[in-house]
Amino acid sequence: MKIQRIIFSVISIGILTACAVTSNRSVLVNKGTPANIQDISPSDKGPIIVKKIIAADWLAEREGLINLKDLKAVAAGLQSGKESIQIYFYVMDHPKFGRYVIDTGLADIFRKDKKEWPVSGIVASQMNLGELKIHTTIKEWLQKEPKKVEGIFLTHLHLDHILGTQDFPAGTSMYTGQNEPGDSRFLHLFVQGSTDTLLGHDTSLSELNFLGREGSPIRFLDFFGDQSLYIISVPGHTEGSIAFLIKSTNGVQLVTGDTCHTSWGWLNNVTPGGFTKDLERNKVSLDLLQAVAAKFPKIQIHPGHQSIPTPSK
Repeated sequence: MKIQRIIFSVISIGILTACAVTSNRSVLVNKGTPANIQDISPSDKGPIIVKKIIAADWLAEREGLINLKDLKAVAAGLQSGKESIQIYFYVMDHPKFGRYVIDTGLADIFRKDKKEWPVSGIVASQMNLGELKIHTTIKEWLQKEPKKVEGIFLTHLHLDHILGTQDFPAGTSMYTGQNEPGDSRFLHLFVQGSTDTLLGHDTSLSELNFLGREGSPIRFLDFFGDQSLYIISVPGHTEGSIAFLIKSTNGVQLVTGDTCHTSWGWLNNVTPGGFTKDLERNKVSLDLLQAVAAKFPKIQIHPGHQSIPTPSK
């Protein structure tokens, strides 16, 4: 009996630690043209109109947003506590390929009683969702901007980046980084149900293929094939995190996702903290984004949850 209990415990631990972020179906898709950082044109502008929209103000734990053990954070005297952050979504209008959105803001149901929210009460409490100060919902935005959304890019599948999914028309294409839907952590045991509900149980996710013909990893995909939108593979925060380099009519924009949460983290090249799955891989990805940004002196950087002032021109 003792051996059986040990075997049962080992199996149970294995099941718990192998829980994926979502049980939704996903399919690997070949979209975009593989590229290298050297292939990216240094031109400052492109054809895409970009709008950054603040969905809500929020509070989160600083030790999750910033690696407080990093020597730079220690030297700066950063301490644990609440950090003021925001939830965003980004709208990209391409003159030929139409409208795409990065992340999903918040659905209109979050203006209603918490009992109606499509996340469990425990998850909502742990995420401080009661601290949300909503500016606009996806439903409200769609009423003002009824143009068809051709697709949604999800920087990753943490709940705060998919809270608005339900307000988009059913069947809207949703793209993630490769291996993101299968990203496994113990924490997902508690959040998978809420993730599935927010995404819609019948939703199939499209995983962008970041592998070359011989299985070598690809970091950049020229999504439209015209050098206007590069999707960047930045694993670390999650298994399939992605970032975006956009050649917009207002200059070059870099949307980091949660590879970097805060303005301080970006300006000091310090990774997030406890909210990140793999700090070492996250640092490699953050260094890559810093190298990309260095190619464009007037680039506008958009960390996952804070804003950096536009550089003077």
